[in-house]
Amino acid sequence: MRNILVYLTAILLLSVSCSDFLEQEPGTQTSTEELFSTYEGFQLALNGCYYDLEDISTFRQHAIYADLLGGNIVFTPSHTSSSKGEIDVPYSVENVYSFQDKEESSDLSSLYDGAYEIINASNEILEHLDQLTEVGDDVKRQLKAETLCIRALCHFYLVRMYSQNFSYTPDASHLGIVCNERTQQVGVDYPARKTAVESYSFVLNDLEDAIDNFTEISLLSGPSYSYFNNISCKALLARVALYANEYQMAVDYCSDVILNSGISLMSKEEYDNQWKEDNAPVSEIIFEFSAVQSEDGTYQTTNTMAGAYGFFSTSDYQEYSSSGDLLSLFEAGDVRGDSMFLEVDLPTVIPNQTDLEDLPYYFTHKFQDNPGNPLMRLSELYLIRAEAYARLDEQGNALSDLNTIRDRAGATPALITDDLLDEIFLERRRELCFEGHLLFDIARFHKNVDRNDGCIANTCHLDYPSNYFVLPIPRGNTYLNSNLVQNEGY
Repeated sequence: MRNILVYLTAILLLSVSCSDFLEQEPGTQTSTEELFSTYEGFQLALNGCYYDLEDISTFRQHAIYADLLGGNIVFTPSHTSSSKGEIDVPYSVENVYSFQDKEESSDLSSLYDGAYEIINASNEILEHLDQLTEVGDDVKRQLKAETLCIRALCHFYLVRMYSQNFSYTPDASHLGIVCNERTQQVGVDYPARKTAVESYSFVLNDLEDAIDNFTEISLLSGPSYSYFNNISCKALLARVALYANEYQMAVDYCSDVILNSGISLMSKEEYDNQWKEDNAPVSEIIFEFSAVQSEDGTYQTTNTMAGAYGFFSTSDYQEYSSSGDLLSLFEAGDVRGDSMFLEVDLPTVIPNQTDLEDLPYYFTHKFQDNPGNPLMRLSELYLIRAEAYARLDEQGNALSDLNTIRDRAGATPALITDDLLDEIFLERRRELCFEGHLLFDIARFHKNVDRNDGCIANTCHLDYPSNYFVLPIPRGNTYLNSNLVQNEGY
């Protein structure tokens, strides 16, 4: 169903991106009005937003960005006959991998444009809600709530990647992003970037507004965990609050989800097996983008994490495997290190040698048979709350949450005498590896990037602070909008 909906949405020209809204042909207003003349049209528009949100979330360069630049993953050798055993940086991440992304040809330009397209489409829904009269207020409230969550997540994606972390300046007065709370008009709007504190406040306000509007109504068919609800919205708000240094807010929303969601952590015994289950999310999932099914019932995994980390045979595997830097962080007995990696010997070209040598590569079990893409799991909520408690100097509570995750994994409990913030940073790296967090955590904790094992970038080490912890705004956008200031260093 989603494939049909997204094509219809495209035909109706619902979305207008920041890069192309000045170049749109006139005449889209009639189609938009027709779309929002019925409740079915609102469902169509919302489903299109979810489809496009899934698309940018699973877009390969975006999905592996934080783990690749942070040092959790390395490249696998080619298995094609013409270049068998060679290890090269994929062209799609060649610049960003070395912290040398270019504004005129950014590896992540489609993420920037795509996020603003979804934001504009979300604003279209919000601006037309008042004219929806064929349904009750509860349906309209649910439409508003889910749309606000989608808009908030897109803005959050953008502020993480195009603005320095919240504590980069003491008052977060450095440049944030353009925050669009209404649709951009062709040839009229030239928005400027807000500060970081204003940008995060915008996202938090959207999520709080959404929470006030959620009902128990299901607007669309499909897995409930793939659409925003009251619980997943609160979980996302907790994550954003942590990034915005709103630590008590993060504690409160984490506690709400942990106590009231009905979701429980997987046990140590279930951990590996649940990740291996076909086409099913792990039981502690809060939100997951479910894979699109073809008409024959098979899952389309082209844009899923399996398309980045999958291992199918020694002649069929994907580009990324686990780095030695990550593997070295797991102690013996930790199920995440003992059971969650598939070791495979692959023929590899060794410099100055004529014969290929079989070397070990370690593929994560997380995404082998489950084509869904997790956005949030309950374990992250424990780690968010642990960090927030630690930063509020509530060491006992921080230690309890940290050890909840370590105990579940079979790892040695942390002690109150440990540097708890550093232990929490490392635990996030172990527990949430390959789920898109590491580089952002490095920046938030004001640490340096140190990539050792398998790094073939021009730059394997990056000291904090640096201009290159963020990406350049694609030139097409700064060219069209004279008020859009480029990030420093680009």
